[in-house]
Amino acid sequence: MATFRKSCQIVGQDSGVPTSRVGDQITAATAPSIGTQQCWVLADGGSDEGVYVRVSIPKNYVGSPKLVVKGVLDGAPGASDTLGWGFRKWAVANNEAADGTFDAEQTVSATIGSSGSAHSDEDLIEQSITLTAGDYAVDDSVFGYLYIDASGTSYTGNVLLLSVEFEYADV
Repeated sequence: MATFRKSCQIVGQDSGVPTSRVGDQITAATAPSIGTQQCWVLADGGSDEGVYVRVSIPKNYVGSPKLVVKGVLDGAPGASDTLGWGFRKWAVANNEAADGTFDAEQTVSATIGSSGSAHSDEDLIEQSITLTAGDYAVDDSVFGYLYIDASGTSYTGNVLLLSVEFEYADV
């Protein structure tokens, strides 16, 4: 058994989530560099705001699903600052109703300052949300909403969201 990751498409964002170039938000090296990459600027403004994603479950999927969030911190975290993410989804198979209310949220929160993972301003950050394995099946289309979870976040800087990946175990 091996672990794989598949990129999720980011297909939309809340009105308070602008898109930008990384280099417009942080000091980046001279191009070509990460500064020319597109990002979604997410912040904890006291309410959940995020992006909408879509992914198809691959044929070799057997379980252990996670959602992996990658971004760059735009602001120095305090020693005990936390960064939390929430994810709500709707998994649909062929010939099933696609227009349903997204399921309850699944979350992750971690201390990102010096008393935790010791992240600094402009660091790449990667966090994983463990998903419920029984919710996914081969060939499902998964529509989801990923957001900074205001109830699990004390970090006040921005997160420059670069990618969202579906991680899973194969046969």
